[in-house]
Amino acid sequence: MTVQRVEENQSGLVHGMQAAAAGAVAGYAAKYALPLTSQEMDTDYKHVVNLIKRNTIKSKHEFMKEIKDLPSRSLAQDAFIASSKDFAKRSVCTYNLALKKIRPAAPFIIAGAVTGLLTSFVSNVLRTDVN
Repeated sequence: MTVQRVEENQSGLVHGMQAAAAGAVAGYAAKYALPLTSQEMDTDYKHVVNLIKRNTIKSKHEFMKEIKDLPSRSLAQDAFIASSKDFAKRSVCTYNLALKKIRPAAPFIIAGAVTGLLTSFVSNVLRTDVN
């Protein structure tokens, strides 16, 4: 096996920077993909979720009672009844997304970039180009 010098167009630096950029993008996406931690689901979180559920159920029952008492309902009112069943669940999901949005992005981006760099480094070290 002969050892050859690394050509300029096969530089590991460019490959490493691309891997770091891809890792940073993946880290930023992980900010939203990872579930909420137990620290984020503290007593304030539980209080807000219970408040959302209580208020949506209360207002939903008021609207449903008014609509169901009508002698004839329109298609829009029937669609409202069908869509209002999971309104509280969607409200809690929106609140979870808002909590994920206020997470600091830097730790996720840095972790992703470092992972990309390490992956690129290991890939370059283990690469065997034999002519």
